[in-house]
Amino acid sequence: MPRSDEPMANEREGQVHSLVLSGQAREAASLLVSLYGPELQVFLHRVLGEVALVDEAYSTTCERLWRGLPGFRWESSLRSWCYVIARREASRCRTRARARNNETTLSAAKGVPAGETVSQLDSLRAALSDEDRDLLVLRVEQDLTWKEIASAFLEEDSDAERVERESARLRQRFRAIRATVAATMASNKPSGPAKP
Repeated sequence: MPRSDEPMANEREGQVHSLVLSGQAREAASLLVSLYGPELQVFLHRVLGEVALVDEAYSTTCERLWRGLPGFRWESSLRSWCYVIARREASRCRTRARARNNETTLSAAKGVPAGETVSQLDSLRAALSDEDRDLLVLRVEQDLTWKEIASAFLEEDSDAERVERESARLRQRFRAIRATVAATMASNKPSGPAKP
């Protein structure tokens, strides 16, 4: 189902392209960030969670978009390319955060209240791999098409056949994730009172 703002986005992507072709890279990059920046921030917030990580990833994403735009080959949509860059930066931030967390000693965690619980959905989400979490956010929350998601996952310009194969793989993975979540939710439902 096409997004309601798709024609306007395509028109604005055309404006970005025209600015790049006319040598106005700074104006093109500013327009690009104004066009997709807000949704990239939401995506990064959903996949990273921590404000400091989101700020770091968003800042670096914008910088990479700014610097990379003149070399963009226009073989995919700008939106897909933006998500490639954002996913890459989210991955780098997660790697750095894990490295920092591995350096934390047990004594540093003494102030954590015992018995703190996390909702079942948050627990399920946390148990997912980074790739599966990204897939859910891109499809469910960001409403990207399968082709856009496949392009973002490939992280490089690819021919239509490769994008189609990746799209099929991701659709299958998405169904598997949904089935796993549904089964987990069903198995954790409290059963009613025992029958006599």
